[in-house]
Amino acid sequence: MKVKFLVICACALVLTSCKQKELDTKLIASKYYKGVVKVLLFDSELEKAKPGKGYLGRGSGFIVTDDGYIFTNRHVVEKCVKGYIDYDYYNSNKKKSSKVALYSDAIVNNKNLIKAYRVGYTTPIIQVFNSNNETDYTLYRAEVIAIGEGAYDGALLKIVSDFDGKPIKEKFTTVPIGNSDNVSQGEQLCVFGFPQQIKGSASVMFKDMSTLSIGIMSGLDYNFNADYGYLKTDAEIHPGNSGGPVFNEENKVIGIATAYGKATGIGLVGGINGMYYISAIDSKAHSKLIEKGLTLPKRSASINTTRGTKQPIKTVAQINALVEARKPKKITYKIPTKKNNVDYYKNSKVFFANVSTKQNNNKKPSVSQRHTKFSMDPKNKGGKIWVYIDNYITPLNTDQIKVYIDKMSANGTYKKYKNLVYNVSKTSYYTYFSYDFYEAGKYKIYAYSKENKYINSNVVELYFKK
Repeated sequence: MKVKFLVICACALVLTSCKQKELDTKLIASKYYKGVVKVLLFDSELEKAKPGKGYLGRGSGFIVTDDGYIFTNRHVVEKCVKGYIDYDYYNSNKKKSSKVALYSDAIVNNKNLIKAYRVGYTTPIIQVFNSNNETDYTLYRAEVIAIGEGAYDGALLKIVSDFDGKPIKEKFTTVPIGNSDNVSQGEQLCVFGFPQQIKGSASVMFKDMSTLSIGIMSGLDYNFNADYGYLKTDAEIHPGNSGGPVFNEENKVIGIATAYGKATGIGLVGGINGMYYISAIDSKAHSKLIEKGLTLPKRSASINTTRGTKQPIKTVAQINALVEARKPKKITYKIPTKKNNVDYYKNSKVFFANVSTKQNNNKKPSVSQRHTKFSMDPKNKGGKIWVYIDNYITPLNTDQIKVYIDKMSANGTYKKYKNLVYNVSKTSYYTYFSYDFYEAGKYKIYAYSKENKYINSNVVELYFKK
């Protein structure tokens, strides 16, 4: 009897031990649904300007202390710290597109930026469901305490008030914290969060309820994060899941749902141990979390932390001023008239030749060497013409010549073709330059001084040899 009793006890212990390592999704859903939260990004100023448009994104998160500290992904709440920009730009097909994105200097300095409409910061709004009823929830305002920098995608938030800004006294439901360094390949995992099943207005986002997805710990990944790494899982992770908890067979949170591979569909989970360094910036939270089981990670070379203070961004006016400054400057000039023709250059000429002064024994081309029609060789696909600006016998009296080339269109009118600038000697009475033409047609060439005084103009015609 004694032996039989011991055998029964031993079996009971084995069964109990096995039961403790079993993923219990019903328990997770029923016990922790109030601790798994939706994180909504809200801009109150935009909401005032455009009611219903104040919500600019969402993700998931989970409460880790009963006074309202929350873990989520950095990329879920970066717009709260680094700001956002609403802008138009030219896409890869050179077509105009619109976007609301995380503010960055790369966007502001991109030559494809057309116009900025709004910049600002979002506030994290935390939606806590009180039951399985889609309308039974409470909204809270939170602040970003710290975000990870580098390859670790983590952030620490703190609930600070109800949605109206009033102080709160209630205690929150928390999730249990596990050890991500102890997860084994093949171990069952459960992703808990709020994937965005439907896109739409804020009212639609509020009704979107939590989802569980089941899979295994498929392995480790050190390509996307060479220092700290990711846990891989075949449990489904979709937009909106980001920042949500991933439970292991001990029914404890061992990671944060972070991303999924487009090529493989494999989910990437940031190990929860990395939050040890993110939370360290807040000593009060850090102490509580260590007591709850948060553990120093074995690998942590890439984990850096910065406070959740709003970082400076440029104003819309400053951004659009930069856009305007990048645009090519429009050079305007007056069509020559008697009124615009300055007496100083009344004897000036613009003429054309197929030789330079140097090629002509250092002499200006004679009248017989000057032409208004030139042939071009089709094999060379163009031809070089020498353009002379002559103010004999008076010096040019400017150190720069502005040259405007217009081309005759099919309807007989001249249209802007090319603008050029050449440095010259003030004391010289003439100057010349070469220009390569590649298109047949008639061209009118205007010459102006640096001071925008009209010198003269002439027409040249080019054609290809037959």
